[in-house]
Formats: sequence, structure tokens, C-alpha cells
Amino acid sequence: MKGHILIVDDEALYRQLLTSRLGRSGYALSEAGDGEAALARAQDGGVDLALVDIKMPGMDGIEVLKRLKQFDPLMEVVILTGHGNVDTAIAAMKLGAFDYLSKPYKLTELDIVVERALEKRSLARRCAALSAEVAHRRVCDEVAVVGRSPVWQKTLELVRRAAPLDMPVLVTGESGAGKEVVAGLLHRWSGRGAEAYVPLNCGLLDDELVESELFGHKRGAFSGATADKEGLFEVASGGTLFLDEIGELPAACQAKLLRVLDSGEFRQLGATALRRTNARVIAATHRDLDALVGLGKFRHDLLYRLNVVHIPVPPLRERREDVPLLVEHLMRRKGRAGGELPRFSEAAMGRLAAYPWPGNVRELRNIVERLVAFSDGACIDEGAVCSVLNLPVVAPATAVPRAFPGIVPLDDFERDYVVWVLDEVGGNVSAAAQALGVSRSTVYRFLRGELATG
Repeated sequence: MKGHILIVDDEALYRQLLTSRLGRSGYALSEAGDGEAALARAQDGGVDLALVDIKMPGMDGIEVLKRLKQFDPLMEVVILTGHGNVDTAIAAMKLGAFDYLSKPYKLTELDIVVERALEKRSLARRCAALSAEVAHRRVCDEVAVVGRSPVWQKTLELVRRAAPLDMPVLVTGESGAGKEVVAGLLHRWSGRGAEAYVPLNCGLLDDELVESELFGHKRGAFSGATADKEGLFEVASGGTLFLDEIGELPAACQAKLLRVLDSGEFRQLGATALRRTNARVIAATHRDLDALVGLGKFRHDLLYRLNVVHIPVPPLRERREDVPLLVEHLMRRKGRAGGELPRFSEAAMGRLAAYPWPGNVRELRNIVERLVAFSDGACIDEGAVCSVLNLPVVAPATAVPRAFPGIVPLDDFERDYVVWVLDEVGGNVSAAAQALGVSRSTVYRFLRGELATG
């Protein structure tokens, strides 16, 4: 599709003339007889260029131009004006119009202006996509090099080996652990790194919208489909399509996705002709897909096709030695405006490293940003960290009062010490386990006297 043009004119004859001329050139077209109808159509999305008459009843062309640019700054607008309104047209160009045509204009002149406007629109979209891609690559590379733990280095080695293979990859791991970072690196370090990287979260859209986003649709394919739409498989052709939360993909889409992976072919919604794509698919999930297969909620053949290469992303609690490095990196990226960044005390950093981080790196980033933003001193201490993590500040073991006269068995001492810590944190077993560096079940076993040093 060469582009979608919205024709805005209160005179049906002019709309018919433009529709006839531009339709023969292969453009997708929509019409509006007044400004309100034009804005309503533009809000449906997909409009690349608007041809707007200046003189219309109600909202004039200048106001339509302003509102269209507010809605979509990249949309190009060409003003259509009669003789004697050139000054108004020039004023419109100062407001962001691409050009103007004075009625009556030559149709060849119309063709040239339309082609130039759509070329500018295409270049602007490419530049925006390139800027987003560059930013994404920078973030991925920055985060990837942060971490020296063996488990993270093993993950990166898997990524380096899988990146050039040009086959589907399944990335699994807890929410916030870095699955999107891994997907970005797979694209960046592959032979497709200079092409498009297109992400889609399958869990954020309803069934019909997911299918439309992936495969595109023809005008009239469903209620609200007022124009043809290119699917992400076409957008990502030659590059990488990242399907996050693949476990949420509707059953109908699973069958179509399997077909694309097997043959590279698909159909747009409402279309009969097959289209082709060579996009590489990287899928990610925090769910157990084998369990979903057992429940009949995920196709086993699709799982096998996606799981050609499997890269598990470790949770942050399994790479605790990386926490100080990540904290330092995050502080540099999200520091306070002006002045020097605060530092973390040794005790504060110890608390961060010992915390289980159920939200993984994403949670760590949020906590560091909050601590840095609200720090009013040169040092972030243990109390500040405990406050944002809702942890008790427990006195170190050396501060425990001498409560054991004479020599007693070591297991008795440990059990009584656990009781003392539990009392210090107000009976909170989770807080006691955190302070002791053990699990909740271990605390309960100490209390029952089931643990001994042996």
C-alpha cells in the first residue's frame, strides 16, 4: 500500500474528482465533508496525508490543520485553496502544512505534491523508528555488560551463540528478569541487526486486536476497520518480531502463528490473498508453557516450533553478586538533576544484595531511582534502604546482650538466638528469615528444635 489519504472538502464534486484520480494511483482513500468528520476519521488511525479545503462550513481548514497536527505531528497536510487565499495558505504552511494547491489546479501538480508529501511522511516514520531502535540497542547493550556472575555470563554466552542462527528462540524467566533485554541482544547481535526490531506484548490486547496487529487487516474486515492496515509480520520482514507474553496468545492466533513459522505465509483479516514474511520470531514468557499445553491452553506443536532454541533468564536472586554493579549502572543513568550522586553505605548495599527481589531487575531499578531521587545527603544508609523495602532494621549479632551464662549446647544457642531475632522484629517470620539470611521454613524448623549443628 502506497499510503492512506484523507480528502476533506465540503463539495462532493471535488471529493469525487480527487478520489477518482488518486484511486487509480493505488492509494487508500477516505473522505470527510467537514472538519468534525475529518477529525473523527483521523482518530481511527492509519492516515498518512490529509488534503484539506480551507473554506468549509463550521470548522475551517486552518483549525482542522491545527487539530490534525496535535493528534499526529507526523501526518502531512496539504491545503486546498481558491484564488485570492494565497496569504491564508502561506499562513497554514507556517502552522505545519506541507504545501498548498490553488483551485483549479492541474492534476499532474496534485500527483507531484501528494507523492512528495507521502515521501516526507515515510522518511519521518523511518527516522522515528531508527531513533527508537538506536535507543533500544543502547539500553540493551548497557544492561547486558553489567553483570559478572557465572549464571549471567552463561546466559550471555547462549545469546551470542543463538543470535546468528536465524531461527525461532524462546526466552523464559520471571517478570522483570530481563527477557526483553535478551530479545534485543538476539536481534542486535544477529545478521538482522540493521533491520527493524518490532515488539508486541500479546497480553495487552484482546483477541481480535492481537490478530489484527500481527497479520494486518483489510478495510471492512470488522467493525471499526475503516482502512487497510499493515501487520507487524510485514513491518518486521527482514528483521525481528518479538512476541512478549506468548503464553497469552489466543488460540486462533496460535494456529496462524504456527503457519507463519512453518511457511512464512499468512493472510490479513478480510483478505483472500496470501502474503509472505521472513521476520525472525523471538518469543518470551514468564509462564510454564508445558503446563499450559497440559491444560489445553497452548498448542504443543507451536511450543515445539518456538522452542528451537531455549534461553532461560535467571532471576536476580540467583545473581546477587551483580546487584552492586547494577546499582552503580542504574544510578549513573537515573541520577539526580545537578550535584553529585549519593553513594550507598556498605550496610545499605548489603541489604540490597541480600533482598530476594521478587520483581527482579525492574524492581531494583525502581527502588534505586526512588532512593536517589529522595536522598538529601551524600550517603544512602541502611535505614533508607530498609524503609523503601519495608524491612526492619535489625541490630547486628555483636549487639545481642549476653543472655547465656555458662556453656550451653550450640543448637540451644541458635534456637534461642532465632527466638530473640523474632522478638526484635515483632514476631514477623518473613522479616526474621530475611535478617537471618534463611528461608521461612528454616526459621520454623529452628523454633521446633529440628535443626542442630550436628
